[in-house]
Amino acid sequence: MVTPADETFAAIQQTFAVGWAPVAILIMATAGFALLYAGLVRKKNVAHTVIMLNIGWTLAFLMYFLIGFPIAYYTTNPVLGLPQIAPTVANPLPAALSSTGAYGIAASPFGYGDLALWFKMAMFAITAIAIIPGATAERDKLWGWVIASAVVVGFLYPVIEHWVWGGGWLSQIGFIDYAGSGVVHLTGGMFALMAAYIIGPRLGKFGGKKKEPRAFFGHSLPLSTIGAWLLVFGWFGFNVGSSVANSAETINVELAWVAVTTAMAMAGGLFGAAVTSRGHALTSMAGLLAGAVAICAGAALMHPLFAFVTGLIAGLIMTFVQGLLEYKLHIDDPAVCIPVHAACGFWGLIAAALFGTTFLGGHPIYATSTIEAWLTQIGIQAVGGLSIIAWTAGTGFALFWVINKAGLLRARKDAELFGLDIADHKTYAYPEDMMDKDFP
Repeated sequence: MVTPADETFAAIQQTFAVGWAPVAILIMATAGFALLYAGLVRKKNVAHTVIMLNIGWTLAFLMYFLIGFPIAYYTTNPVLGLPQIAPTVANPLPAALSSTGAYGIAASPFGYGDLALWFKMAMFAITAIAIIPGATAERDKLWGWVIASAVVVGFLYPVIEHWVWGGGWLSQIGFIDYAGSGVVHLTGGMFALMAAYIIGPRLGKFGGKKKEPRAFFGHSLPLSTIGAWLLVFGWFGFNVGSSVANSAETINVELAWVAVTTAMAMAGGLFGAAVTSRGHALTSMAGLLAGAVAICAGAALMHPLFAFVTGLIAGLIMTFVQGLLEYKLHIDDPAVCIPVHAACGFWGLIAAALFGTTFLGGHPIYATSTIEAWLTQIGIQAVGGLSIIAWTAGTGFALFWVINKAGLLRARKDAELFGLDIADHKTYAYPEDMMDKDFP
């Protein structure tokens, strides 16, 4: 029997799940990615960069509905299994009513608020794949990305999601990833690393016998800065919206804590990157995002001051890894996606356990409270992070290697030199700058 109180709470839960959180992520974070990446590339590739993001999330919606979501949530196999119900999502009830059913609508077979959960988790899926084209910008092909985004969001990303959030083996051993440092950011960052490695650097990026990196300046610092701050807005949808609270008590003890730790980590990340880059504006913005990535796993656990420390260390890690990629590994990552998402995503998983303890002022309910539990949690987080790396590195390398062998990953040399906007899309982001050009 559904009571009026149950209905009221369920209505609030449904409004939150389908309203604020996904809208913040979808609209603000997607716009943020587009502006961030557009500002970081040269003028001749802006339109191409934007369409790569657009085509990724539109296709992701369909693939995640038909295949990805059922793989993540409709199987009881702890590692990988076929969905146990038809790969469609048809129950409109919120989580608070879905286990019993209401208004003549049957209960969800798995006890989820199916439509609400799908809509919310689809936002995480499109964010994970939005990371990848930033690392391959200015030399990638549209149709190769269409294939890659469909495979990643339909088959590869949902496996990690199932391990952690869908009742899989990592959740069973106590792995913690509150809002996606591992599931979203480490996963997307590792796929980006594999793609960037396979596709190779932009023409002229590394020169001389020592392959010294050459600076390719993005065309608009203000555009990228606005994009970064829009992503910050979306991050509060990510983190605060990651609550699976099913009671008023849980909401009351959780959401304010998460909001404050998220803001503190962002501040720490920006400060750390600004200091290590001697005040470089774009690096500081990357540090802001690095702090946001790192706090996702432990946002509900650690004290706000240690959230700042987590972000600060993330800012330092981001600048170090970017230098390592360019000067030692010679991997070209135009939008700094690998340092921000992969490196700081892994750090965030470890930090969640390292600082998520009551000994350091962690959450009185959620944080570990004994030395034994603390050390065990650190080990679990490391195992989980390394497992995500192993899956994404192996499958990502295979996926992008095949696409590259098919000639669908990298643009032609002449198209890359001339600009992908006009070569591939017959358009310009800034047509007024091209009025005096002579075209063949």
